[in-house]
Amino acid sequence: MRHLSLSLRHSHDGVDTVGGMKFLEQHQYDAAPVDVWAMLRDRSFREDVCRATGAREWAVGIDADVEGGTVTVTRVISANVSEAIKKLVGETVTIVQTEQWGAAVEDGARSADMHLDVEGQPATMTGTHSLVPQGAGTLFEVAGDLKVSIPLLGGRIEKEIAKAVSAGLREEHTLGETYLS
Repeated sequence: MRHLSLSLRHSHDGVDTVGGMKFLEQHQYDAAPVDVWAMLRDRSFREDVCRATGAREWAVGIDADVEGGTVTVTRVISANVSEAIKKLVGETVTIVQTEQWGAAVEDGARSADMHLDVEGQPATMTGTHSLVPQGAGTLFEVAGDLKVSIPLLGGRIEKEIAKAVSAGLREEHTLGETYLS
């Protein structure tokens, strides 16, 4: 099955110039949660995703097993943003994504606390990754709060980051379908 949905929504946190964005994306895999979890903790799969998403450099750290654990992916990517924003962030950005996965519950579902940090920039995303059984397949969901703390420009940059995260997740899903087939 293909990509299911993407939802972006701005929220206002009470500060006049700094907002935030709610992020939600879902993908369906035709495999059980245990198999999707095995894929997500496979170093070669994570490295393939880095290559496919155009990372210039990457490092994958996996300290996880069938019970859960931590997956950390650091990647240096080209800053594919407007020239005005590129003046702020530079030609490349380094993104550190950390997922702290818990054990599966009785039906096979599991979730992770997720933190994405753009090194040297006031940009973060915190939220969850979830694997939810659906029939013989699995719903993979990423939900979080994306925040760029730059007065007046934060909202524009959040939209750019959200597009990049969404594109990366779509590419991961495409590779994941092949991996799981």
